[in-house]
Amino acid sequence: MIISGGISLGAYEAGYNWGLLKYLNHLKHHEKKVDIQMHSITGASAGAINALLSSLSWCRSQEMADRENLIDDNLFYHMWTEIDFEDLFIDKEFGTDDPSNQTSLFSRTKIEKLATEAFLALDKPYYEPGCKIAFGFAVTRVEPKISKIQNIKISNKLFHIPLYLSVDDSKKAKIEDNFDLSRDNIIHLSSGGNPSKEQVLKALYASSAFPIAFEQVELEYLHHGKFEKALFLDGGVFDNVPLDFAIRLSKYRAKNYIFMDPKHMRKEHQKKSLRVLKQTQSPINSAIDLIGDIYSASESSILYNTLAQEFGNTQKEIQISSRYFPITGKFLEHFGAFLDKGFRQYDYYVGVYDAIIDSTKYLCSERTDNELKNQRCQKVARKSIYKLLSKESDRAKYILNLLSFEEFGYRFEEKDYLKQYDLFAIFESIKDLNFQNMEEFYTFINKLNKYNYKATNSYLKHTLSHPDNWYRRPLSSIVQRIVTLEKENSNNLTKPFASIAAYTTGTFYKTKSGYTYNPISAPINNKKLWIQYFPYELSYAKNILSIGYENYYYIDNNSLSFLIPKAIEVKPSLSYVIQNQNNQEHFLRADINLNYELKKDMITLGLGASIYQDLDSPIDKNIGFGNNVYLDFLNILRITYTKRNDYRGKNNYIYIGINDIPSFLYWMLDE
Repeated sequence: MIISGGISLGAYEAGYNWGLLKYLNHLKHHEKKVDIQMHSITGASAGAINALLSSLSWCRSQEMADRENLIDDNLFYHMWTEIDFEDLFIDKEFGTDDPSNQTSLFSRTKIEKLATEAFLALDKPYYEPGCKIAFGFAVTRVEPKISKIQNIKISNKLFHIPLYLSVDDSKKAKIEDNFDLSRDNIIHLSSGGNPSKEQVLKALYASSAFPIAFEQVELEYLHHGKFEKALFLDGGVFDNVPLDFAIRLSKYRAKNYIFMDPKHMRKEHQKKSLRVLKQTQSPINSAIDLIGDIYSASESSILYNTLAQEFGNTQKEIQISSRYFPITGKFLEHFGAFLDKGFRQYDYYVGVYDAIIDSTKYLCSERTDNELKNQRCQKVARKSIYKLLSKESDRAKYILNLLSFEEFGYRFEEKDYLKQYDLFAIFESIKDLNFQNMEEFYTFINKLNKYNYKATNSYLKHTLSHPDNWYRRPLSSIVQRIVTLEKENSNNLTKPFASIAAYTTGTFYKTKSGYTYNPISAPINNKKLWIQYFPYELSYAKNILSIGYENYYYIDNNSLSFLIPKAIEVKPSLSYVIQNQNNQEHFLRADINLNYELKKDMITLGLGASIYQDLDSPIDKNIGFGNNVYLDFLNILRITYTKRNDYRGKNNYIYIGINDIPSFLYWMLDE
């Protein structure tokens, strides 16, 4: 088995792997005519986690595989359904607190907790005595290893970690180093062959350390008989499908290979449009396309070479997983399933469903070449495998039957199960989406609202409440995290630059809804609550310095009509005469404005009435009136024209102002 990476696509993989291995285990233990031997399992990134879990699943004893390993209660299910954005984002307000993490955007704390719990299963008598399976991970060395072959020096970043899972007579499992491979890019976790659980877990974390998102992992390892130390990250960077590694781990004995690829579809989609090839394009777009092409090529080149060499004219067969339905993990560059537990459960069940379909396809193709008999065989086999996998879960039975009816027009069984509204809402919202780009993400979110989907995660709750501004809360967490890391780790100009960038882009991650006092873009924490009492605007007109506080009521309006304002603004301000000229006096001004966005988040137009009160006059006398109009750029620079028409005569002022002073203080001050 070869399991590719894919971040939150791991939830789909988990369902597929659990379903396939549960069925294969059933055949192994109950079908006397069937002899199945698993020679090797490899994975990278999210696939590395599932490779370890697959090894544990394969060696389950007959009793434990039948009785304890249920669809909603197994290592795969718990590992992948219990991690969401709130567990990953390092954000004291909306995410998790991980003070020891000094280098990455996301926390691995919850992943480590769940992985440690999975490891506890090694010490329980759950396994079949004598079972032994080779498995391993692909990892990427941060700094390349320089090797000299004859007189040529060459650098290498891709390494493989080969291991064995074996079971003794006590029915307990252990993990050992696999010294059967001796290639230059093979590393081992110990010299004696018995790595500690901590060493294996660190190797697992290294293989799944998606760049920037998760911390790099330092491994101490054996290479050519010598111990070395180095930092490693995601193995999927160079070998997302470690097929060559799986072949070598199996010692070339395996004749059949299963490639777990969540991106491979068995349903044909008609593309809406084809990209037009152009001879000329802008340098920036050209560079972006080139970087994407290089990454894609590096990801697949090793796989291509292995397929061409090993499967071109040989007896080996490779079978690729196939997916019919869209899944939430395809959204947001494969982070989408982390938005909500319901999303991951749905993807997991779709994975189980596809395992049923693929298993019957392979089974029946071996028995007959007659198309009609093959179809009948598959229908009977699907129902049989469905019954085995969905045991004791009406929730699973509901969604599996729903998926079967959508694809084939019939259910696995005719019994009606209690409607699972969350799964139904996701199914109806996503079933017709093909490529799951950003345009379709908006469609998906709007449909979830239509079906009244109840989110459990704060990030998805925000997304459902503000579909057009879904990105603001996660972007706020990311910006906050980047600035924190720069302040803690940088001693050069990148630290103030990061703070300034966070301040100047605040308008893009500030959620604008309902009443807001001083619409501060920075995520003010408990240590800096005092900052919010600073004036929001500091402006200057000729000889006058003004400080103002702003109050907004944002109107949730999806209309395209410009006549409907974005917000109603009330701004009291104090104007101080710097130098007494022409009998000028300090005064208070209150503006009541309508607020329009000329360009979303970038340019705002405000206009309305103003009330004036000189400070040296009685409060009930000499009240003046006027009007004002302003242009606001990025919620930072504001140019305001005011006209005062009262007992003093007509006075016109043009103010140049800086907005969001509290956020500026927040970002520029060290913790």
